[in-house]
Formats: sequence, structure tokens, C-alpha cells
Amino acid sequence: MTVLYVKGTNLAEKGISKPMIKPFLVSLGILFLLAMHYFQHNPGGSGLELSYNAMSWIPFSFAIAFGLLEICRQRVWRYSRLTVVLTLCCVLLTLPVFSPNANIGQSLPRLLGLWAGLLFFVGLQQFSFNHKQRQRMLWFVLAAVWIQAIFGWVQFMLLEPGNPIGYDTVANRPYGIFQQPNVMASFLATGLVLSGYLLARIPMYRGRWSWQQCFLLLTPVITLPLLVVLSSRTGWLGATMGTLLLIPYLRRFAAKAQWRMWLLMIILGLSLSWHINSTSGWSPQENRLSLVSARAMHIPQAANMFLNQPLTGYGYGTFEVSYITQTARWHHDNPANPSGMAGLDHPHNELVFWAAEGGIIPLLALLAAAGAVLLKIKKAREGTQLALIGLFFPIVLHSQLEYPFYHSLIHWVIFVILIYWADNLTAKYYKKKMEYILSIRALVLTIPLITTGFMATTLYSGTQLTKYETNHPANVNYLLRVNNPWAWQNRFEWDLHVTQLHQGIASNNPALIQDYIDWAQQKAKQWPRIALYQNLIAAYNQLGQKEMASQIMDEAQYLYPKYAFLKETDLSAQTAENGTP
Repeated sequence: MTVLYVKGTNLAEKGISKPMIKPFLVSLGILFLLAMHYFQHNPGGSGLELSYNAMSWIPFSFAIAFGLLEICRQRVWRYSRLTVVLTLCCVLLTLPVFSPNANIGQSLPRLLGLWAGLLFFVGLQQFSFNHKQRQRMLWFVLAAVWIQAIFGWVQFMLLEPGNPIGYDTVANRPYGIFQQPNVMASFLATGLVLSGYLLARIPMYRGRWSWQQCFLLLTPVITLPLLVVLSSRTGWLGATMGTLLLIPYLRRFAAKAQWRMWLLMIILGLSLSWHINSTSGWSPQENRLSLVSARAMHIPQAANMFLNQPLTGYGYGTFEVSYITQTARWHHDNPANPSGMAGLDHPHNELVFWAAEGGIIPLLALLAAAGAVLLKIKKAREGTQLALIGLFFPIVLHSQLEYPFYHSLIHWVIFVILIYWADNLTAKYYKKKMEYILSIRALVLTIPLITTGFMATTLYSGTQLTKYETNHPANVNYLLRVNNPWAWQNRFEWDLHVTQLHQGIASNNPALIQDYIDWAQQKAKQWPRIALYQNLIAAYNQLGQKEMASQIMDEAQYLYPKYAFLKETDLSAQTAENGTP
């Protein structure tokens, strides 16, 4: 086995096959310019419950496959020291899944996303991109920002109540395709900082402005007003800090006319925001102008969970049930401690999330990965370090205040591209000859095939569930057409069993009601939702089992002391409401 040290990024050697750079970049182009903008009516949520994520996974899987295929074609694995560090960190992040208290099924999607990101990073390193090709990836990101910005303007200015996409024109926070304003905000903030960064990398010739420079200069004008009306404190802070970190880079490497014009465009964008405010009567929500947030409660609660079990954590995939149970204990022991927030399946802080579930090992792995990337940034050319941090800042900040990587696959892809970009600026690449590549070839074939099939059925099943939940009276045939219940486990099971409960009441069939009880008793162990408990109480009452109903109500009241559970419920009305609680 031979390891060769290679300086720089040019690996053009005699006898080596022409790299598949074009197919790789085409797959990324499809991802950023088409797939991520896919709209399909959906019931909301995160991950694959959002249709654009399911669609985005298809070209993303092809990009991963092309990167792995390049290893097979060249029979060489090209890597840097950062590759080794990140691989070790991913291994450490995966280890807690083998803990006895882990729920493998619930944590598997997150771990698959983690390793897919690493494979994508490895795939990026297999290609000897020239300067233009490397920058094209950043241009793809910026083009996607423009598409979403235009979509956001259409939502904010043109859509009327009852519009085809179901956009809320009363709240009128233009979330683009993301369906969550903060996710849209961090995406736009990243595009804003990226526009200045790319502007400094395009020299001016004889004082003339190229169309690329004009495109970059207009980015602040189209994004900043949307960032303002989104009323996202995360977006505001990300854009502000990212811009401030970028200014020294612009002043050093951009022509004076360039950076002055870019700052002028920022002022113009803010002026346009003021004009919208004064002419349309729009104003930010009062609660968005303060730092008061529920995060001040549940992030410390989750951090205390880690401190309570720092070595092993509570188990991967068990955060929601562990959180609501542990906070209930603390509140019961001392009423001054706040009770838990209902339906919280993530503490809105990525570090705390992994630490609370997995303990000290994943926390150290995340900190080590962050430290390794920061060291790469530190080694970058003098004067560029702050700008590189500015590129990361909006998404990294968002990951510590919410969970953007679960709401948006494209945020994760951009994050990995930025890591590659920072690494590539100073990378010393090594080459390892690969004698046995059969397993890699198998991945090249299976990853896109399995991903495409799974995501296609996910989209189809999501359509059927949405039709079932939005059509009244409900048509059970839509449930029968769901061909991928795994991607929609919670929602599909909820719709199915609540329907059985409703039918059991309507037909006075105790067996159907008992089926709901059996399911709900088990489901509550990993998915303790208020509506599930309320229906369970009502189901026991319907069967005349008052003692069991009282016992369940005591348990529910213990977990959710702020919620008033009903002893007697109009079960037919309660269960007629479709959708996940």
C-alpha cells in the first residue's frame, strides 16, 4: 500500500482517466437550481416531511456517487488531514448509537445524513477543480439564493389569501420554499455574505463592471429587505456579523470602487426596507424586537440533562421523551423549575442536542471537528480568515439557536461545501492507491438507486397523507395508498390509529378502540404528545374503564402540568381532527 504526498490541487498526470468533473457539477447544478425549489403540498414538520428535502436528496446522492466513482476510476483516494480528522469525528459521533438506551430507528436518519455529508466532502476532494470550477459551486449557491429571494418577494408582495401554495398572507413572513422564516433568513444571510466574498475575487478591468459584478452588487438589494421583513433575529444577527467580518477582506482585496459600491448597495437595501415599512404599514412583531425567547428555557434544560448524565447521555433518538420526563421530575421536586415544552424533539442547539442524547463523546467530537476547521481557516492567506468565518457565521449561528440541518438539506450541503472551500485553500493532499474497490463500486450503484426510489415513494406517500388530512370527510383510501410508511412513521401511524378510534366510536366497536389504546400505550414511550394522551384518556372512558382513564390523566398531568386534560371528552370531535398533534 502506497501513500503519496501531493502539493497543490493539480493532479493531471499521464495515464489517469479524465476526471468526471462535469457530471459532478451538473448534479450540484440540478440540486441548487432545480431540486431544492420543488414545491408540493405537505403537512409540515422537518426532514423528509418537507417535500423539497426529499427531492433534493436525489441529485445529492448522485453527486456523492460521482465522487466515489472517481475513486474507482482513478484507483486512488485523495484526502487531506482534515479528511482524517472529520472521519474520526464521525466515528465518535456514531458510537453512542450502540448504547443500550439508544433508539436506533429514531437516530438512523440523522446518522445517515452525517455520513452522507462526509462522503460528499470526500467526493469533493477527488476532483482537481480549476479556479473557475471551484468558484462555480459558490455561484450555484448564490443563484439558489436569488431564486429563493424572488420567490420570497412574490410571497410578500403578490400573493393573496387562498393562494395555491397555502402561503399565510396575514403573518406575511416570506419563507420561500423552506416553510420556516428562520431557515429562509440564514439562507439569505449566507447569500449576502457570499456576494461580497465573490465580488472581491473578481478583478475589475479598465474600470468596467462585468455582469457578474453587477449580479453580486444587486444581491444585497434583493436580500436585505426580505431579511428585515422576515423578522428573524437569527437572520439579522447572522447577516450583520457576517457582513462586519467580511469588510476587512473587501477593503484589502477588492478594488476601492467595488467594496464601496457593495456597501452602498447594503445601504440601498436597508433604505428599501424603510420604504416598505413606511408605505405598506408593515412593522416587525414586538416579540421579535427583544431577546425574550423560549430558547432561554429549553436550551438550559437540555444542557442540564447533559450535566445530569455526562458520560452516556439519555440515548440517541430519545430526546423528546427523555426531555419531557426529566423536566417533569425536576418540576415535581421543585415547582420553581419550569416544566418542559410540549412536542420539543430538538433543544434548538446542535451541540446540546448531541450532548444530551450521547454524552461527552459526541460533544468532544463536534468540538474537535469545529477546532479542526478553525485551524484550517487560521492557516489561510493573511487577511482572509475573518471573511471565511463570515461565510460560516449565519449557518453556524442558526445551528446553535435552532436546527437548520433538519429543516433543510441544502443548508447541510452548503455547510460541507464551505468546509471543503476552507480546506482546499491550504490543503496538502495525499493519495492512497486503492487495490480493492468492489465495495466502493457497490456504493456507487446503490446510493443513488436506493435514494431515488426511497425519496420518490416518500413524495408519493406525502401526497396521499396530505390529501387524507385536508379532505373532509376523510377518505381512508388515501391512507391505503401510502407505500412508504417508514418515512412518515409518526404521522402515518397517527392518522391510521386515530381513524380506527373514530370508526370504533362510530360503530360502537370496542376492539378498534382497544387497538388505539394498545398502540398509544407503546407510542407514548417514545412520542409523548398531549393529543395522544388526551385521546387515550377519552378511549378508556369510552370503554368504561374510569380507573385507567384517571391513571393516564395523572401521568399526563405529571408530564404536562401546565395543560388542563379533560376527564370527559367529546371523542368523536377530538378524533375527527386529522394530523399529527
